Amino acid sequence: MLPGTSAPERGVGRRDGLPCVGSLAQVVRPHSTTDPTNGTRWSWMKPRAIHEQDARSRFAGALQSALTLGEVENAFFDVVQEVIPAGGFGLYRLDTDSGGVVSVRAEVGSDFLDDYEEYGRDDDPVLDFVLEQRRPIDSSRVAPVERWTACGARSALGVGGYAHSLEAPVVVSGTFFGTINFARTEAQPGFDDDDLIAARFASEQLSLATERALRFESTGHRASMLEHVLDRVPQAVVVTDLDAQVLYRNRTARDEPWLTVSPDVSGRLGPVDESIAEAMEEFRRDGKRVHTRSLRDQRSGRQVIVKSYRLADNDDAAVTLIFNCGQETVERLPLWDVLSRREQEIAELVSQGLTTKQIAERAYVTENTVKQHLKRVFAKTDVRNRAELIQLIWSSGSRGTGQAGSAAG
Repeated sequence: MLPGTSAPERGVGRRDGLPCVGSLAQVVRPHSTTDPTNGTRWSWMKPRAIHEQDARSRFAGALQSALTLGEVENAFFDVVQEVIPAGGFGLYRLDTDSGGVVSVRAEVGSDFLDDYEEYGRDDDPVLDFVLEQRRPIDSSRVAPVERWTACGARSALGVGGYAHSLEAPVVVSGTFFGTINFARTEAQPGFDDDDLIAARFASEQLSLATERALRFESTGHRASMLEHVLDRVPQAVVVTDLDAQVLYRNRTARDEPWLTVSPDVSGRLGPVDESIAEAMEEFRRDGKRVHTRSLRDQRSGRQVIVKSYRLADNDDAAVTLIFNCGQETVERLPLWDVLSRREQEIAELVSQGLTTKQIAERAYVTENTVKQHLKRVFAKTDVRNRAELIQLIWSSGSRGTGQAGSAAG
């Protein structure tokens, strides 16, 4: 047994060096001592198990409610004192490759931090153990007393008035992310078995919260990047929920007065609003996936095609694209001479978002016949599925001849 190490009071020690957790009827162990530096008398009492459980519950709850890395850090420093009482706390983020310090936040004196970075970090057996073993350890267990007393980390701690050190790893998705650090003065008791258990709990909860925050911030960054991309798209793009409530509009949609999705002074919806509302109703009521409508602005004479697509069912949302058709009147879907009259009809119905069953009912044929027509349409137009066919129809600049229905379907 290393000097300064005490055997667990209950149960059998675990293989990883942490003691087993005892029963709920833990013994209250009081400590009372006087700080020689300022005469303050410390009364140190280990809380009972039920109190410890409440503290850990508050700690976990605070971390779980945090969204960003900054919020996670704030939650950690707000509550960690209840989980592991100490005189100083630190949170280090380390570079994955070099192990260098990326950032540090600590509630200790600045003099101690400067000295620790100058000569303590490179001679810190507690940190070395945590980096190698990826589990909590304190200064009384990591090395003999003589080794700890002589190391640079102990000297740096002394600058801040500290004598005892405890560190635990923060591991995110299997990668070493940083450490959490605790320090106590000579007047305070050293860290014990219960503190090691609490440190493991704190490090695991902080690791999970950090992973969630990184995902959240990454998602926010991707969403922001996507918004910038969509703002450069020449077509107006409007994202709504299935109740036609606007979730997002790109710059083109925002800059075009008659494309804004809001009622006019009379309370009536504009033509684009009406098209979107009509599409959402069909998506909810009929299960359609695509809705198309051709509109003309009475004031400017501009002709547009408003195309709404329902997104995945679990998203309960839709995206509407508004294509500018210039001065050309578009009353029919673009068609190709390579398609037969029947294939053109089937392609048009597909572009309206109808299912195979709905197309069969509308065209008075069997579902198998619809599937056969679609196979030939796919082969002739060199597309692989309905989505590509719809995209090809509306990106085509040519119009076919033959019978075709209105695009206002």
